Amino acid sequence: MSENFNGKDYGEYFRSLEKKLAASGGRPEPAAGKTNPVRTEKSKSVKYRVIRIRPKALIFAFLLIFVIAAAVITVPVITSGKGKAAQPQNGNVSNIKKGSGEPEEKDTGIAYSFSDETAEIPESNDSEAAIVVNTSTHEIVAARNAHERLYPASTTKIMTLIVASENITDYSDTFTMTLDITDPLYVAGASVAGFLKDEEISMTDLLYGLILPSGADAAMGLAEKISGSEPAFVRLMNEKAEELGLEDTHFSNVSGLFDSEQYTSAYDMAIILETAIQDPLRRKILSTYQYTTAPTPQHPEGIALSSTLFDYMYGTEPETATIQGGKTGFINEAGYCIASYGANNTTGNEYIVVTLKNSSRNPAIFGQIDLYKQFAK
Repeated sequence: MSENFNGKDYGEYFRSLEKKLAASGGRPEPAAGKTNPVRTEKSKSVKYRVIRIRPKALIFAFLLIFVIAAAVITVPVITSGKGKAAQPQNGNVSNIKKGSGEPEEKDTGIAYSFSDETAEIPESNDSEAAIVVNTSTHEIVAARNAHERLYPASTTKIMTLIVASENITDYSDTFTMTLDITDPLYVAGASVAGFLKDEEISMTDLLYGLILPSGADAAMGLAEKISGSEPAFVRLMNEKAEELGLEDTHFSNVSGLFDSEQYTSAYDMAIILETAIQDPLRRKILSTYQYTTAPTPQHPEGIALSSTLFDYMYGTEPETATIQGGKTGFINEAGYCIASYGANNTTGNEYIVVTLKNSSRNPAIFGQIDLYKQFAK
């Protein structure tokens, strides 16, 4: 065996090491000229042996270690982290269970896709943000600043409607209106349905009062009846927003009154509206023009409610499409906002149109009508 490695002679080093081991009692002194004497079977002392490694074997060992280490490092990189396999084009993610200790992916249910054919919202529309969605294909037909965070005003009440309807167990149950609700809303200048102190209102009438005249009194009544307080109900709204996968939405109240921490986007509001109209009762409420509440001592003939959306659009609807329902909203900080849904009169294709932060009412209304004319095919 060669005792040379990297051009150096290590023979003398090995012989010296063996003498030291023999002197320490580890093994007998080797006979002259021999480097590997046979062990004695009777010896119970610890045995030592000098192993001489061939240079080629040493290189092979280093290479083997490197290959094994590279494989161990590479496997977690491929299988962990946030990278995912290709998702369905509509953005839905199935509830696939992951490894132990990792949360499951949530199914967002609704997602919209941009394409090369997505058009720009015309400059004649003065909304800050807008979106037109084909709800059959979930393709975005036209958009402007679709993910910009803006104040939603009373379009907030669409989410209030969703959460309320999901938590009402008895629609004939009633809520008694209080001055603690109506007085602050009067001071704030909020829109109301007109319910009075001590008036007992059914859950159904509260839902219509919430949407048609955009009643903040109805919104507060629903929140207190269902959750005990507005903050508790708002937590349900934000949980629902998270469940729907909304990344640009947060709620601070149930009515849409100004709060710097209450915001949404045209994209998210379209998802909220589509979620709402998937339920037959919610769709019916959002598409109702006029409704009268049940008689009460405070209102013996009930309260005649009418939709702010249809009040504004009556007689000016687009000739090629029908706007079937939706919700309006206005506060100074948000401008005029509309979230609506409708269909082309010939093809039957359904669309959602959301416009946020129009300068005033007429540009908001006629802007929506023009978008249906141009893009609802």
